Amino acid sequence: MRLLGLNLENFRNLRSQNLKFQTDRIFFIGENGQGKSNLLEAIGICSSLRSFRGASTGAMVSEGEIHSRLFATFLDDDGTAREALISFGAKGGKQVEVDGEPVKKLGDFLGQFPCVSMSSRDFRLVRESPSDRRKWMDLLLSSTSAQYLNALQGYYRSMKGRNVLLKKQAGDAEISAFEHTLASSAMVIQEIRAQLFPSIEPSFENAYRVLSSSKESATMRHLPDCSAEDTDHWLELYARERPRDRIVGMTRKGPHRDDFSLFLDGRDAKEYGSEGQQKGVVLSLRIAEFYYLRKSLGRLPILLADDVLGELDKMRRANFRNLLPTESQTFASGTTYPSEREKEIWETFLLEGGTVQSSAGNLGNG
Repeated sequence: MRLLGLNLENFRNLRSQNLKFQTDRIFFIGENGQGKSNLLEAIGICSSLRSFRGASTGAMVSEGEIHSRLFATFLDDDGTAREALISFGAKGGKQVEVDGEPVKKLGDFLGQFPCVSMSSRDFRLVRESPSDRRKWMDLLLSSTSAQYLNALQGYYRSMKGRNVLLKKQAGDAEISAFEHTLASSAMVIQEIRAQLFPSIEPSFENAYRVLSSSKESATMRHLPDCSAEDTDHWLELYARERPRDRIVGMTRKGPHRDDFSLFLDGRDAKEYGSEGQQKGVVLSLRIAEFYYLRKSLGRLPILLADDVLGELDKMRRANFRNLLPTESQTFASGTTYPSEREKEIWETFLLEGGTVQSSAGNLGNG
């Protein structure tokens, strides 16, 4: 997958931009606050319809405007030209078209234009709550499996209904009606999540090995909240937990409380890793995500790297470029190039005040 062009209208501070990309290494350079991250965010939205910065749709509309529009032209791995048109309203809501056809369901969009985003927000995958790590799992698996997305949506709908009845102290018969869908969805989620970690761990370990020049090792561990052999056993679990759940008014056990941990030399990266080591761990996780998406979707994801070298030491900075898959298209941003010797390898776009002032780099005038 390659991005050939991006047209933006009223997207954050990017009032009107029409960019064409001719290479596989693109760098957005400029001072802080000029719009570099906004460009990467727009590309990422064309993959998942959500901001890798965690922003709401309304926040992505320029101040004083009622909507923003993104129009992206892609080239699929088989040479097919693809188009995505996305509109956001300042008060919420969005409209999506792919190749001129409206898209109504998220499941029909995810996986069509895969991107892997790397940014400073990735620290949350080490430092923050399990919910951040579950969101990462859920988006990755929803992008590669319609079965997983359907199960996840069914699980949360059923859990919401069950929680309402628990708070109302409804009878067992009413509550158990929701538990049948909850149990069948939990089984699917459990099985697919269990397959994820053995699939990505080799890529994750290798990426960190490259980044650290083999001086350190990184591993991961899936931490399910609970498990069951089949749907009937899930039903038994929810029935057994029902009295306690009534007391607190919520479903306490299940995949919605799963987690995973990341380790450095056998120790929890959250507790024992330096900032540079933690950054290396999450970068390695993103590289593992890239290879998982490529294998699962049969498409090469686009890589987005938003000023990711800040906490890395000299060795890891030098090794980072070796992590970038040579066959993928990479978009990066920063106030400077990773190193002066790298200047010539990038097709460069200089941003000032939300406008691309010039393009340069390995294409001369871009």
